[in-house]
Amino acid sequence: MKAAGTDLDSQNEIEEFDVVVVGSGIGGLSCAALSAKYGLKTLCLEAHDTPGGVAHTFERYSSASRDVPFCFDSGPSLISGLSQKGTNPLRQVLDAVGTIDQVEFKTYDGWIVHDTSDGKSFKVTTGGGDEFARALEEKAGSQARQEFERFRDKMLAPRGLSEASTYIPPFALRGGIAAVASLARYTLKLLSIGAQGAYLTGPFSKVMHDNDIKDEFLRKWFDYLAFALSGLDAAHTQTAPVVYMMRDLHNPNAVLDYPMGGMGSLIDALVSGIQKHQGELRLNSRVEKMILGDSGRPKCEGVVLDNGKVIKARRGVVCNAPLWNMARILQDSLDENSTSQARLAVEKVQQNANQMCMTGSFMHLHLGIPSDGLPDDLECHHSVLDFSIDVTAEQNMVIISIPTVFDPSLAPAGYHIVHAYTAACDSFEPWENFLEENREVGKVGVSPNAGVASKYRQREGYQQLKDERAEVLWKAVECVIPDVRERAKRKGSISLIGTPLTHRRYNQRFRGTYGPAPAPDKDIWELGGSLTPIKHLLACGDTTFPGIGLPGVAASGTIAANTLVSVKQQNQLMTELKQQGALQ
Repeated sequence: MKAAGTDLDSQNEIEEFDVVVVGSGIGGLSCAALSAKYGLKTLCLEAHDTPGGVAHTFERYSSASRDVPFCFDSGPSLISGLSQKGTNPLRQVLDAVGTIDQVEFKTYDGWIVHDTSDGKSFKVTTGGGDEFARALEEKAGSQARQEFERFRDKMLAPRGLSEASTYIPPFALRGGIAAVASLARYTLKLLSIGAQGAYLTGPFSKVMHDNDIKDEFLRKWFDYLAFALSGLDAAHTQTAPVVYMMRDLHNPNAVLDYPMGGMGSLIDALVSGIQKHQGELRLNSRVEKMILGDSGRPKCEGVVLDNGKVIKARRGVVCNAPLWNMARILQDSLDENSTSQARLAVEKVQQNANQMCMTGSFMHLHLGIPSDGLPDDLECHHSVLDFSIDVTAEQNMVIISIPTVFDPSLAPAGYHIVHAYTAACDSFEPWENFLEENREVGKVGVSPNAGVASKYRQREGYQQLKDERAEVLWKAVECVIPDVRERAKRKGSISLIGTPLTHRRYNQRFRGTYGPAPAPDKDIWELGGSLTPIKHLLACGDTTFPGIGLPGVAASGTIAANTLVSVKQQNQLMTELKQQGALQ
């Protein structure tokens, strides 16, 4: 399930590319694949031995089989809008680079929500029918159903907010003033958004308020939906991604999509998109510094790897690392020869990073357990939380995925895979003292697979805290598989617990965070675009517009790639996609 890539040995000669992308998350891979599609000589660098960032797949073997591994998704697995051409930015990237046909999707109709406050469960059923509305009425009463149906119908109405959220595709966007030209073909769409634009860019809670959503449970339901998307409640989540998700859930014929082979199959398709257009991915290649030239305005001319290898970039460097990590890399890039202009530019990036708040982190539980005796109609996805308290409370929401329900090949015969995680609701503070300097310094500093990267695991108290904080995950899985602990002890089973430090280490995430959060005096996040204060240094990923989530980071990678080429090239690709029926 691991995408192909090349390990880079230390070499003395300097290599040169048009574009160097730092990081192979969904955003970085999307940018690299599209840059290569645009005809740019492209190199994507990844510190880990596996591409995909937070969405990577990893394998583990047990005595259950010497030949068939357990293939685990490390991150998101509940996705939509990929099995058909449409408005999903990741689907549009794969259509553009011509590798979508590599991925086979299992479509299905929803997931189960377990409310621990009353022991009741209900199914979130996709599509235009009334199944979810009926489930909502059974759970919370007729007022909740009536308010939901009225609100849903208004959001999904022609020219409503849900439709408006899809009017401008990322392929029409770019950094800088040239965006005016690339958006020209969507002028009428832009004008039609009108006053709705303020709603789309504002907090979703205002839309709820202005549409008289008063039922207490329904309000918490939308907090849940917002939190699952962004790690924030409805009062701090931008409206656009929530109404976009409502469209994906409640449109007629709406389905959810699971990629057969796990999330790794999507990563493989993106990597194939890079390689199909003569681009390259190199693994185990950690960027230590940026090369900062200065010809008036500071300019990024390439990168230096941790082995001293120098790689130049003629057109630009695109950093897929989160803003906090990028700021630290830039700080390390300064030396006694750096100009005052370069120092000021790096200081500006650091200020932006300091001002950006962040969501919580994760605890993970990955299990490979015998499947005997489990029901044949076991659902793949579940959410477990207490709706009687704040949805965003510490360790309140647990998301569970059992992908072998759809794809038994992800595990040895007779076994299920279970992945449970606290959804951005675990604090990093209890873990910080286990770091070598007893604090977060801004970057992992070594390869994720280096022995020194895992020294925290040997420190006193780590294992005890790990077991204590994982207890909520075991209890959540017991809501679905009551005897899961007994199954996990059987021969051939696998049990892996990941902490915020694991998340930080393997995904190179500052403080193990899920992503950005609004500043204390703001309702929603204010994210920068692809441009930075340093010429030829661009950014993509969840700390740039439009933000967190697979569609968001794919969109950010698209915008960065567009920025690297002319408006003419950008328009040509949009025309090509429209002719394929892949762009609205």
